[in-house]
Amino acid sequence: MHKIDNLFNVQKIVTIHYQALPKRYKANEEWHNFWELVYADKGKAAVVSENRRINLKQGDIFFITPNVPHYVESDEYEPNIFIISFECRSESMQFFSDKKLTVPKERLYLLQNIMTEAAAAFDLPDFDPELNRLRPNAAPPLGGEQLIKNSLETLLIYLLRSENDKIASTAFFVSKTDLSDALEDEIVRILRESVYCKFSLNDVCEKLHYGKVKLCTFFKEKTGTGIYATYLKFKTDEAKSLIRKGNSFTEISDLLCFDSVSSFSNAFKKHTGMTPKQYRDSIKKV
Repeated sequence: MHKIDNLFNVQKIVTIHYQALPKRYKANEEWHNFWELVYADKGKAAVVSENRRINLKQGDIFFITPNVPHYVESDEYEPNIFIISFECRSESMQFFSDKKLTVPKERLYLLQNIMTEAAAAFDLPDFDPELNRLRPNAAPPLGGEQLIKNSLETLLIYLLRSENDKIASTAFFVSKTDLSDALEDEIVRILRESVYCKFSLNDVCEKLHYGKVKLCTFFKEKTGTGIYATYLKFKTDEAKSLIRKGNSFTEISDLLCFDSVSSFSNAFKKHTGMTPKQYRDSIKKV
């Protein structure tokens, strides 16, 4: 007998909303210890999370990580949005942390299945942003709740598979082995490859498909150092090499994409305890 390996196991469905939002709508900020996804079914909406505004157009879906403050708002549009909040402790859910995706058209039927079964199994009001629990109907159809669970898990699998097909390097996110070393190595690799570029934490998060808070917290806990501080250390190490090769401080500042020679000098001193000139003088004495 072959034991089934489950990528996702949705333990509980908390709420299901289908909302036609009015113009200039703004929900109250909330946070909770379960996942939430927001799908734009019509028009344009936005999720504001940790001072970041994630704009959603029709077909986009955004995953809100547990315990992250957030709220939904609209501008001059009157969007229709579909919200599902659920509990899922599967490791593979981390792939979706604070991530915006576009649902492939051939997978929209799964969202439709969830809405159809939810409408039959539960008493869903037309618009109730304060809804905090599902109220079962008196005579729900047989197996409706399980079909909701199955459709949601299937949607998650297809979305993850689609993204993995786009970027092969993300395959380690669904491994059942300890992923922490692999993720740390990926962050370090990206930082080392970026010493001759302008740093962007957004770029790192996009490449690794993680949210800022999640990625920064993980790296700090794993290494004891922040991502940006590590990036500056790598730049400083490279600057030492360039100084030994005889490059001028202006050349090094330009090559390593510092804003100015003074900002390069400040960063260098912070990580070495000496100015670039002091370092150059010290190696001449050796």
